[in-house]
Amino acid sequence: MKLAEISVPLPLYRIESDVTYHTERKPTVFERMVLRLCDPGLHLPDKQNLSLLGVFRDQLGAGDVRELLEGCVSELSALGALPKRYAQDRLEMPLTELELTADGLQFLRSDSLPVRSRTVKVWHRYDPISDEIKPTQNDGTRLSQSDFSRVSVADQALRPQNPLPQVERSIAQETYDWKNPSTVIDRIAPMVQPAGWGERRLEFSCSEDGALSASAPRDAALQRWLEQAQPELVWKILLADALTSESDSLLPIVDSSVLRDARTARPIAATKGGATRARFCIVTQGGAAADATTPSIVLSSEVNSPALVANGKQPTAITLLVPAPAGIMTGFRSLSLPQIDGASVQVEVAGNICLYWAGQPRSCGLAVTLNDQAATALWAKLRRDLEGACENSDDPRLAFMSVAWRDVDALGETVWPWLASRAEQPLDDLMALVEPATQAIGLWRSDRKDWKSAWEESLSKAIDESLKHTPKQLDPEKVVSLLIQIVQALSADKAAPLQAALLRHVAPIFALNSLATLRSALPSSTEIPEELLSIELRQVWLEHALQRKELKLYGPHAIQQPMQVIEKAVQDIYRSIGDQALKAAGNGQMDVRTLTPGALNSVRAWRKAAEHFHALNTSSPLWDALNKTVESWNLLAQDKLAPVENGHRVVVFDTSALMESPELLQDLRSDDIPVVPHRVLSELDGLKASEDDTRAVKARAAIRQLDATSSRIRHETEYTALLPAEWDAKQPDHAILSTALFFRLNEVLFVSNDINLRNKAQSLGIHTQDSKTYAPSRLVSAASPSMHKRKQGNRKKQKEMKP
Repeated sequence: MKLAEISVPLPLYRIESDVTYHTERKPTVFERMVLRLCDPGLHLPDKQNLSLLGVFRDQLGAGDVRELLEGCVSELSALGALPKRYAQDRLEMPLTELELTADGLQFLRSDSLPVRSRTVKVWHRYDPISDEIKPTQNDGTRLSQSDFSRVSVADQALRPQNPLPQVERSIAQETYDWKNPSTVIDRIAPMVQPAGWGERRLEFSCSEDGALSASAPRDAALQRWLEQAQPELVWKILLADALTSESDSLLPIVDSSVLRDARTARPIAATKGGATRARFCIVTQGGAAADATTPSIVLSSEVNSPALVANGKQPTAITLLVPAPAGIMTGFRSLSLPQIDGASVQVEVAGNICLYWAGQPRSCGLAVTLNDQAATALWAKLRRDLEGACENSDDPRLAFMSVAWRDVDALGETVWPWLASRAEQPLDDLMALVEPATQAIGLWRSDRKDWKSAWEESLSKAIDESLKHTPKQLDPEKVVSLLIQIVQALSADKAAPLQAALLRHVAPIFALNSLATLRSALPSSTEIPEELLSIELRQVWLEHALQRKELKLYGPHAIQQPMQVIEKAVQDIYRSIGDQALKAAGNGQMDVRTLTPGALNSVRAWRKAAEHFHALNTSSPLWDALNKTVESWNLLAQDKLAPVENGHRVVVFDTSALMESPELLQDLRSDDIPVVPHRVLSELDGLKASEDDTRAVKARAAIRQLDATSSRIRHETEYTALLPAEWDAKQPDHAILSTALFFRLNEVLFVSNDINLRNKAQSLGIHTQDSKTYAPSRLVSAASPSMHKRKQGNRKKQKEMKP
């Protein structure tokens, strides 16, 4: 089983070396000649009597070369090529006394001269695990005492003792600005210093019987080192810090058999990293949740009953102390439910476990995560103990603890029993528990909102049950508060029927503002029961409607539609008849100009509204006064208009219709009363003598039909006072139309072939037809009738003719 993959710090070193070197150059012409002349192997005649200055001046004819030769001889002497002769003129000495030294002979043979020696510093970084050095720069850093103590144990074993051979090989292969092919290194003096540490990844595992092993599968150098190093050194340098610590002495001793039930194990001293966030966790006393916002249960030996602990820094987090159950596994450290759906419960056991390294027992601090089977068994027992300790508590934060681990489909098993036991009380007492209960669920299930549906289902059942124990005749303001609480606690579809049920517990409402407040707490579609609308409230509405004030009904309710009918009827009366006409009617006076179709229709609407008024079961002096005035106006209107002909329709014929279709009068409907205005007779009498033969013929035909059907025809005079004030009463068309207005209390049909006259009749609320539409189909002339417009000027020119 893999215990952990950790990063271990191993020391690195900086090697600072003093390198002494020199370079070589080609001799100058004079230096080369001097070296050859001073060569002991050079044979010259009379060599003992020859000097350097003599050879150059006398034999080579170089002239005055003393100064050049002195510098050349001095440089060669400094380089050790010539013997040093102090206080002697070496230019005048015999060549046999100025012979080359061994170095000089070497210079002559190599034809090169050395430059004077220099010393430079070179830095390398040394990794003792890979046994490699690499060139680096001097960054000037030095390890602090605390840094050095981190790697001091490994330093004793890994510090290089003789780095000179590696430094020599490295410098020989490296490039420097001071180094070229002619550079000769004389000496290297290295000095080793700690330079920090390098992090290396190490895996270590153990078998079920507790045997430890270590490897570095992704670090070949460290793996080679592990294979070659002494086991005790590996333990001391790499494993001891990871598997043991001073705090481990406080841990319980856990039997190594726990490893058989382990899914994973890790050193307690190792860094966790990447912990999965949990829905909730259970920890032992002194432990802490991985996340401060995670609800947690602490198994404590300091409490005898469950107790909540406030968290000042995280007021939305909840911590519950419960007595540690008997028989809990030794070393139990924590239990958590991951937020990921379907993930298994995580149980961790921590303590000192005896493991073996290289056959030697080692007490190691390990945190063991149990496999699914072992974790599930432990959780099942622990869950039963916790639920039994808290489920009957009055505090919902304790009672609803189990919602932290229950599946969403099973939340009702926790919520409903608690609510049901508290539903047999008035609704206001139950609703007082809703906010703390929802807060409790939110605390235990803070990572998700999936509990709302199950909670609302249980709460709606509890509210329905509580209404059975809630008194009637509740104050409206109290009910409004409960309505608001219901809609805040439940979704609209669940709240609406419960709000409607609660309305049956409200006392009658007497004031509009109380009804307005009640309506504001209800859905717009919820109907307010009629029994809540007191007689006083209905009288207020009637008063507002009759005084033409804004009518605020706050429906829907049973009174809304009747009151709207009454309101419209009142508005129509005042709009169509007018305030002045109503006052005049109260005094027995009538202005016939107010006898409009709209006025007559408003009276009919008023009488229908009276039926709704009587259904309100209330009285109103204002209604009685207005009703008396309207009826007075209606009686005066009947005196000014033709009486009602029950079961009959009055058909008023225009001149144009009779001239175009005189046969209309032959086959009238049995319920039609034909009316021919006097003005029509006058017009026909004038047209029969028209110079237009066609018109004269039609006029005579119409007169003959009138004579033939005179027993059925009713003739009526004109009533121009009934015309709108702005119309010219002297126009024949208007006079004819006024006769139709006289019959407006009846069903009136005005028959005319004059399109515009029909338009005028329709504007006054009178139904119209042309002769073709009115006549029975068998009587309609086959010829296409032509429409004739009256011209007032022509009528005045017509002469009277006899039929």
